[in-house]
Amino acid sequence: MFRHNSILWHYTYGAVFTALLAFAGLITVVAYQMEHGLREQEAKLAQLSEKALLETLAADVDLAAARLNFQFGDHLRRIEALSLRTDTQTALESRNVVAMSELLGPAAKTADVDSILVLDNRGHVIGASSYEADLVAIGTTLGNLSFMKDVMLSMEESFPGEKQTFSRLLPVAQTSAFAPSEHQNAMSEVIFVPVFDDFGDVIGGLLAQRWFRKKEQILVDLAKINGFEIAVVFDGRVISSAGMTSGVLDGRTASLSGYIKSSGGHIVKCGRPIQMFELCALKPTKYLTETQNQLTEIGREEGGKLLKWLIFIGFSALLAFAAVAYLLARQVTRPLTNITRALSGIAGGDFEGDVAGTGRHDEVGDIARSVVLLQRSVKERDALRVRVHEKNRTLKAQETKLRDQNMLFDAALNNMSHGLCMFDATGKLIVSNRRYGELFGHKDDQVQPGMTASQLEALQDGTEISGHELQGERHSTDNGDLLVSTSMLKLPSDRIVLKTNQPLVDGGWIEISEDITERQEARDRLAFLARHDPLTHLPNRVEFLEHMEALLSRRRKKGGEFAILCLDLDEFKVVNDSLGHPVGDELLRQVGIRLTEITENDELVVRLGGDEFAVVTELPVDRQSVDELARCIISQLSQPFQLADHQVTVGTSIGIAFAENDDLVADDLFKQADLALYKAKDDGRKTHRYFEPHMSEAVSERQALLNALRDAIAHNQLELHYQPQFEMENFQVCGFEALLRWHHPERGMVSPADFIPLAEETGLIVPIGAWVLREACMQAAKWPSDIRVAVNLSPRQLKVAGFGAELVGALASSGLNPRRLELEVTEGVLLQDSEEVLSILRQAKSLGVRVSMDDFGTGYSSLSYLRSFPFDKIKIDQTFVRSMGDSEEAVAIVRTVIELAKSLKMTTTAEGVETREMLDILKEIGCTDVQGFYFGRPMPLANTLELIGEHFPESHHAVSA
Repeated sequence: MFRHNSILWHYTYGAVFTALLAFAGLITVVAYQMEHGLREQEAKLAQLSEKALLETLAADVDLAAARLNFQFGDHLRRIEALSLRTDTQTALESRNVVAMSELLGPAAKTADVDSILVLDNRGHVIGASSYEADLVAIGTTLGNLSFMKDVMLSMEESFPGEKQTFSRLLPVAQTSAFAPSEHQNAMSEVIFVPVFDDFGDVIGGLLAQRWFRKKEQILVDLAKINGFEIAVVFDGRVISSAGMTSGVLDGRTASLSGYIKSSGGHIVKCGRPIQMFELCALKPTKYLTETQNQLTEIGREEGGKLLKWLIFIGFSALLAFAAVAYLLARQVTRPLTNITRALSGIAGGDFEGDVAGTGRHDEVGDIARSVVLLQRSVKERDALRVRVHEKNRTLKAQETKLRDQNMLFDAALNNMSHGLCMFDATGKLIVSNRRYGELFGHKDDQVQPGMTASQLEALQDGTEISGHELQGERHSTDNGDLLVSTSMLKLPSDRIVLKTNQPLVDGGWIEISEDITERQEARDRLAFLARHDPLTHLPNRVEFLEHMEALLSRRRKKGGEFAILCLDLDEFKVVNDSLGHPVGDELLRQVGIRLTEITENDELVVRLGGDEFAVVTELPVDRQSVDELARCIISQLSQPFQLADHQVTVGTSIGIAFAENDDLVADDLFKQADLALYKAKDDGRKTHRYFEPHMSEAVSERQALLNALRDAIAHNQLELHYQPQFEMENFQVCGFEALLRWHHPERGMVSPADFIPLAEETGLIVPIGAWVLREACMQAAKWPSDIRVAVNLSPRQLKVAGFGAELVGALASSGLNPRRLELEVTEGVLLQDSEEVLSILRQAKSLGVRVSMDDFGTGYSSLSYLRSFPFDKIKIDQTFVRSMGDSEEAVAIVRTVIELAKSLKMTTTAEGVETREMLDILKEIGCTDVQGFYFGRPMPLANTLELIGEHFPESHHAVSA
C-alpha cells in the first residue's frame, strides 16, 4: 500500500519537480525563438501577397473596361443595322406613328436599349418605340439639350459613304429623362444614327437612349466568373456594381488611383477613367491573407513537430530520472513501511500480526520490538473493554424498553380527547391526564396523586344537571356487584361535561370526563329545527298542526273558540326571480319580524313554507277583532321593505277559518283557511276572506276538472286549431298559430282559460306541450313550404330536462324544415331561470328554428331580454292594438315597437286585429305581419287546409292528400 505523503514519495516528487522545471525552461526558449521567426516571415509574406492581389485587380479592371467598351460598340452596331433596314426607311418616310412603334418596340428590346426616337432631317420627333410616348413633350425636352447640336451636325455631314454616328455616355443633367425607364440612373448611353433614302439623302435618324444599369449583366457575369467585385463610380458615388457588398465605397469621393484598404475589409483597385466614369475592382482582405496564413500555418506545423520531439525526449529522460529516484528512496523507507503496517493492524484489532525487523540492531529494530510489546498490552485491555461493554448494553436495553413503555403510556394518556382519573380501592387518585385539568380549568399543580375523590369534586366548580344521572349495567365480581354510573355537569363557562365512573375488579374505578357541549348543542339545534323554520326561526308546519290539535282538544274539553289566519305574499315570485334568492330570503325574514311585532303573546306566528305564513289567535275571536287583526297585517305588510339596496313593496291575501265544530281536526281547519285564502286571491288580492261552506264545492269542481283533463290526455280528446297570420305587404297567408282546444264529451267545448292555468299549476302542461309540438310539426310538414307554424311554449316545458331532445325528435319524425317552426315565448318564461331558458332557446336557434317574443310590452323586462337574446320576431300584445282606434298613445307605443324591431332586424306581428281601421294604421306605420278576428278566428284543421287551398291553389291537392 502506497501513501502519497510518505517520505518515499516526498523524495521522488522533489527530484522529478526539479528536473521538470529545467525541461520547461528549455522548451520555453525554443518556442519563443520559433514564434519570432514566424512573425518575420508573416510580414514579408504580407507584402508579397498585397502586390500580387493588386496586379490581379488591375487586370480585372482592364478586362471589365474592355467588356463595357465592347457592349457600347455593340449597341451602336445594332442601331446602325436597324437604320439600314428597308422597313425602317419606309416607316420614317410615311411618318406613321403606329408603324414606327410596332417596328421599333421589338427592335429596342433586341438592341438592349430603353427607348428609340425617330427624328426627321430637321430634328423634330416624329415617332418612338413606345405607343404611350408624348412626342410633343419629348420634342420640347430634346430641343433644350446640348447634345442635339451634335446630332444635327451629324445629319448635315453624313452621306452614304461617310455616315456620321453619335455614341456617348452622358450624365442625367445633360440628357434628362427624354426616354423614361425603370432603369433610370445617374448616366445614360445616347446613340444617334442617320437614315438615308433611296437617293442617298438624309431623311432623319434614330436616337436611342439606354440607362446605365445599376447591375450591368456583363459585369455581373464577369464578377461571378473571376470571383471579384466591380463598382462603376461616377461623380464620387457608385452608380453600378456587380457582386459588391453595400457600403464598401461609402464616402469615397476623390478620384481613386492606386489602391485603398476600405473599412469594410476590402482591397480596391481603380483604373483610368472611361469617358465620364471610373471602374474599380474589389476583393475582401481575406484573399490577401489567405496565402500568407497558409504559409504561416506550414511553418507553425514544422515548428510544432520539432517541439513535440523535444517534449518526447525530455519526458522520456524525466521518467528515467523519476524511476532511479524512486528506487533509491524505496531502499530507505521499506523497513519503516512494514512497522507502520503492523501499527495499523493493532489499531484495527489485529494483535497477532508479524512485525518485521525485530532482529535488526539499529534504530529500526528498536522500534519493531516496541511494537510487539504494544500488541500484547492492547490485546489485554480490549478483552476487558468487551466484557464491560456487553454488560452496559444489556442494562441500557432494559432501560430503553422501560422508558419507551412509559412514554407510550404518557402519550396515550395525555393525548386522549377525554379526561381520565384512576382511583384505587381506598378512593385515592393514582394517575390523571392533562385533558382532565383542561376540562375543569385546574392548574398544573392542583391535581396530584394521593388526593381523594371528594377533594377532586370540591375542585370541580360546576352544577349537576338534574335528571341526567343514568344507571348502567351491573358487573359481578368477587367483591360484589359493580355499578357503572353517568352524570352531567354544567361548568361556569357553559361547557357541559359528561362524567362516567367505570369500576375496576380490584375495588378501584376509572372516572372518564367528556366535553359534550357541541353534541348537546347539535341535539338541541336539531330539536329546534324539527319544529321551527331555519330561515325565519318561526314555528313550522309541524308545530302549527300540533298546536292546533292541542287547542282543538282543549276546546272539546273546556269549550272556547280560536281562529287561524293563512296568508301568502303577493308578487313575491317576481321579487325573488328578478332580484335574486338572497333578497327574497331577506324579505321573508322581515315579514316574519313584522308579523311577530303585530301579534300578541297568545297568538302563534308560523311559516308554512315558501311565501305562506299563518297566525293562530286565542284572543276573543269575534269577527270584529279578527277583522282588525287581518287589516293590520295587510296594512303592515303593504309598507315598503328596505332590502339591501332595493326598496320593495308587496301585498298579502289572508284566508280565515274559525274552530267552531267539535268534529274538526287540525288538518281540516287548515284546509278551510287555505280555501278562504284562494278566494281572497281570486277576489283581487290584498284582502281577507272567511271560509264559507260553498268554497269546498269550488275545490271539488276544480278536482273534477283536473280528473277530466287527465282523461282527455289519455283518450286524445285534445285538438289543435290554427289562427292564420297574414303578410301585410300582399295579404298572403304566411303562417298559422297552433292553439289548444278541448271538446269534452259531456261538458262540451271547455275554455282554455279554465283548463290551461290548471294544467300549468299541476304540471300536466309538460306532456300536453310535448304533444302540441309534435302534432303541429306533423301537420305543418304537409303544408306548402312557404307557410310557418307557431307554437307557444310554457315555462314548465323549458324547465324540464330533455326539451331539446323533444324538439329535435318532433322535427325529425315529422320531416318539417326547422326554419318553418316558430317558438313563441312570453316574458314570464324568461323570468324563471332566464339564463337556463336563454341557453335552451339558443340551442333551438342553432337548429334553424325561429324564436319570437309573445305579448311584447306587457312586462317590465322585455327590453332587457331583447338585448340578451336575438329574437326573430316581436308579437305586439293585442291590448295595444285594440286601443289604437281610441288612443294616440297606443299608436305611438306600437310605432315605437315596430321601429325598435326594425333596428334590431326583427319582424313584427300585431295580434288582435279586428277592424279595417286597425289594419290601415298598422300598414301605415310599417308592421310586417297581422293576426286577428278580422282575418280569421282559430279554426279546425279541415278549415285550415281549405284556407291554404284558396291562397295556394297549386298545392291544394297535395295538402288535401
